[in-house]
Order: sequence, then structure tokens, then C-alpha cells
Amino acid sequence: MKTISLFAGPGGADAGAALLGLDVHGWDLDADACATAAAAGYARTRASVTDLDPESMRGVTGAVITPPCPTFSAAGRRTGRDDMPRILDALTLLGNSQATHVGADAAWRAAAASVQDPRSALVTEALRFALRLPHLQWLVCEQVPAAGRIWQEIGAELAAVGDFDHAVVVTVAAEDLGVASRRARTFLLASRHWPPVLDGLPIRSGWVTGRWAPPAELVPQTGAAFSTPSMADVLGWPAGERVNTRGNRKTSGGNEFSADGPSWCLTEKARTWQRVSDGARLTTAEAGLLVGFPSDYPWQGSRSRQFLQAADVVAPPVAAAVIGACLGLDWQAPVRDYLAGIYPAAALTAPAARQQTLWEAAA
Repeated sequence: MKTISLFAGPGGADAGAALLGLDVHGWDLDADACATAAAAGYARTRASVTDLDPESMRGVTGAVITPPCPTFSAAGRRTGRDDMPRILDALTLLGNSQATHVGADAAWRAAAASVQDPRSALVTEALRFALRLPHLQWLVCEQVPAAGRIWQEIGAELAAVGDFDHAVVVTVAAEDLGVASRRARTFLLASRHWPPVLDGLPIRSGWVTGRWAPPAELVPQTGAAFSTPSMADVLGWPAGERVNTRGNRKTSGGNEFSADGPSWCLTEKARTWQRVSDGARLTTAEAGLLVGFPSDYPWQGSRSRQFLQAADVVAPPVAAAVIGACLGLDWQAPVRDYLAGIYPAAALTAPAARQQTLWEAAA
């Protein structure tokens, strides 16, 4: 099978796919992210995804598409949420062009270009590639939970005009898969001929066949739960350490957290995080560990750019889990072995407490 990764970044999907025995070729516009992936041994081409022609990629059977999230994320300006109606209109127009074989593409591009921030429109590339890759059999897409409705719409379009028999949307948190930092992300898992095997995947919320479904309905309760290492365990810190994230500035959530549990979700501003006891700043290697990379992962670029890459990446254990679920592969054993390798000194704690997600609150 040939697998591609779009908006591929520094190698999270590549590393996760490698745990399953899959080779991935990735495309990304960011020079530093491409350099990091190449230094780690992953195939990477620097290019804008919007300039690529999916119909020329014959033989590609799988795709992992992870558009940038800042315009949808709570850590960003959230303009993507305001532009949701225009993005959904663009997806409908793109589906219409596939169904009628008549040029709705111009209208789709115009709708995609009407958003406040061009990064918001990049989520529509997931549907363009899903419909236009000649031999595509399966697809995994990732975004923050606030963009989950977009994956629902794409799943519906794939069923209606793309001949995909199966599509589910699930929210998965990295800490529920043994990663030492909190990071909930929402995934579309779609395939033409076989249903995703969700057994063991720690789903926090989900959507299937046009409706919201609770995790208990989506996943048979036979998978063994993963335990979550604390930040202190992973970094070799003593118990009782605290991390300051904003100096003297405070938000409604405060400006400190205990390192005796998983860390807060990393953003590029994590480069300023300090250990309260001695003022030591978080290093890039430590940030990589917290998001599920080996301590010697070859991050490239300036310190700021390295932290940005770590903040934007899909954690390798999560990538392996969702790709494995989509393909029906055994992903649990490889992920457990991988975690034991990168967190050898960690004393695993009880599974992280389940948090209410946006969809659950809405339901």
C-alpha cells in the first residue's frame, strides 16, 4: 500500500505509521518541519498542499491529512469557528462537483477563499483529496474538537458521492493512550470496503452514520485501558514539582500546574514554561517527550520553531492507534512497546480522568 501524509509536519503520523509497518511520504510547506522529518529518516517533500494534484497520485491507497488548527483552537483567535458556515458551503460545492462532474470547483475555491484566515480553508483539502485520489481506499483526518462538525460533513459527503461505505468521527485524548501531556483531537476515519475496528480505542465522544453516539456504543468494552505517566516521571523530576506557564500573568485556568500528572497541552508558548523550584526552562527534548517522541528526536530550526512543531504535531502513539483502528491492524502491542521505550523510567499512574468534551456537553 502507498500512504501519503498532507500537512505532514515533523513526523508524528510518519512515526505512528512506522509502528504499524507502513511507509509514508509526506508533504508540508514548513521548511523546518520538513527538515526535522528528513533528519528523522522520513520521506518529505516541501510544497503547498493546495498546489498538489491528487489525480496525478496514482497508486495511493491511504491518506493521513492533518490541516493546521490555530484558527479553530481555543489557543488561537478562533476565526475558523466564525467561518464554519462558509467552510461547510465549500464542502457542499466540492461534493456537488464530484456528483455532477460539472465545474463547481470554481465556486468551491471562491467559498474557501472567503474565510477570514486562509488557514481555515485548508480543512477543505481533506475532501478534495479524498474524492480525487484515484485509488484511495482509506483516510484519516485530524483536527481540534471544535472542528469536529467539518469531519462529520466530509464523512457524509464521502458516503454520498465518494463511494465510502464507512466513516466515523471520534475524539481521542493523547493522555488516554499513555502520552504524558493532555491533548484531545478529533479524527475522521473513513474507508471504502471495511469498517474501522474501534475496539480498545479510548474514545471520548463520537459520530457515526449521521448521529452522535456515546463511546460505549461505538467501542466494545474489551480493550485494556492505557495508563498515563506523569510529567515528573517522564522527565525524571522529583514529586511535588510545579510548572509556571505564564510568569506572573494569570488566566481563568491559572498559570501553574502540578508535574505529578500529565502536563497541560503544549502550545508554541511552552518554550517559556519554567520549573517553579529552580526556574529551569523546558527544553525541546523534554517537550518532545511530553508529546510522545523519543528524547533524541532531531528537532530542527530555532528554539521557537522547534516548540511550534512539537505543539502542532500528532503524537505518534495516537497516530498509530487511529491509523491502526482505521485499517483493522493490531496497534495496541506496538504502541505499548513504543511507550515503554521512550518512557522507561516512568511509574505509570491510573488512567487519566475522563473529561467532558464539546460534543458531550452539546448532547
